[in-house]
Amino acid sequence: MVPTAALAPGQPAAVAATPAGTLPPFDAMYAAIDARDTRFDGAFYTAVTSTGIYCRPSCPAPTPQAKNVRFVRTAAQAQQLGFRPCLRCFPEALPGTAGWDPHATLTGQALALIEDGELDGGTVPQLAQRLGTSARTLNRLLTESTGAPALAHARAHRARTAFRLLASTDLSTTDIAFTAGFGSVRQFNETMYQLFARTPGDLRAAARRSPRPTAPGTPVSLSARLRYGGALDLDGLLRWFGARTLPGVDRVDAGSYSVGLRLPRGAGQARIGVDSTGQLRAHLVLDDAADLPAAVATARHLFDLDADSAAIDSSLSRHEWLTESVAHRPGARLPGEPTLTESLLRAICTQQVSVAAGRAQLTRLVQTVRDGDATATEPTRLLAFPSAAEALATLPGWFRGPGARRQALERTLALLAEAGEPADRDGTAALLERVGALKGVGPWTLAYAALRSVGDPDVDLSGDAALLSRARTLGLAQDRRGLETLLGTTRPWRSYAALHLWG
Repeated sequence: MVPTAALAPGQPAAVAATPAGTLPPFDAMYAAIDARDTRFDGAFYTAVTSTGIYCRPSCPAPTPQAKNVRFVRTAAQAQQLGFRPCLRCFPEALPGTAGWDPHATLTGQALALIEDGELDGGTVPQLAQRLGTSARTLNRLLTESTGAPALAHARAHRARTAFRLLASTDLSTTDIAFTAGFGSVRQFNETMYQLFARTPGDLRAAARRSPRPTAPGTPVSLSARLRYGGALDLDGLLRWFGARTLPGVDRVDAGSYSVGLRLPRGAGQARIGVDSTGQLRAHLVLDDAADLPAAVATARHLFDLDADSAAIDSSLSRHEWLTESVAHRPGARLPGEPTLTESLLRAICTQQVSVAAGRAQLTRLVQTVRDGDATATEPTRLLAFPSAAEALATLPGWFRGPGARRQALERTLALLAEAGEPADRDGTAALLERVGALKGVGPWTLAYAALRSVGDPDVDLSGDAALLSRARTLGLAQDRRGLETLLGTTRPWRSYAALHLWG
């Protein structure tokens, strides 16, 4: 028997889905699909009774009327109910969770490896052997769960990478072809025309060519334009980062934010700020040009550039207690962090202490690791935040605090060092669930880490002491339950509401 779906008020329970408690309220999910926010993709699916089609929340099609919408937890449930996948957003391209796809782990690993360029120089049989299966089985499972075999995913990944580089960099089309993983310029041109019905030159229009050599394995320094929609509260982001910078890891100066990065193929630095023409750009220095797509994606995440700030501001401004703040800070964005390890360490080390005290703790960590690194020969160069393994190995030398918190750190760092940094949002969610089962790690730590590491737009931060203090000062809530209720009225944008309340 299929459980009952989450329904709008007054709707008959005619369509089955998951128990209502496992999904956000109907109004929150409807606001999410109206904003077309990709961060909700995979969290639920939209089934439209008037068309018999189901979509992911970010589908670009016109938002259906609420009376025709049913929300379900998985694509499998939508299919079971007779809904067909949308041909505009391809919801089948999102692998299902382990709850409905017993091979989700295998397909997820395969997709992560393909995204990391495994098939740029390798073959499907080699990929299958690495995953402990056959090429035939791998292609069958990928086709069943995503609608496409391995080579199709590799082709789509190269095309997405190339399109991003065409739109955001000054690289020549030849450099883009090889950086994106294509075997030849001819293959690149044919693929882009087949997928977009445009030549690469048409896609980028009048963008300038770059004379820099950018073949994989070659160091590169370049500038990438960062496009975004709606307003951008750049000052708010810089204030946030500025209060939390760590010497040798990141800094704020001259209206820009600079940070060291650990990328798939090497180290890098990013400086993000507005240029003389008013365009937001990321100035990147990379050890390996092939890391350019990952570096651009990280820069976008740090400034939350894929969020629809207009939709978020419009929704939040309807709440009287947020109207003034939204008007004063249009385009408030969630400040991101490059890794889950950094997000969790910042959360644990600043728990029940001031931001300054937590910052001092993490400064000791960075200095301890850097002092023991013989390769850190450039004192002025920004390096990536220490890895979980580095933080764990040096814990006695930098941590100052209660024994219980030290033990929580040890357990968390050991798990992170063993698991490694997750490759995507689903991997992060799964790893956070494992971290949450550890003794000494509470809901606030998990919520804060989700906000910073993946930009979760709807986390519950009602356990935050600073938020509660602010709410009391403003007469909005007197206790945690009251704050939880207050923030709950802003779903699915609780994270942004908390950002405004923090001030």
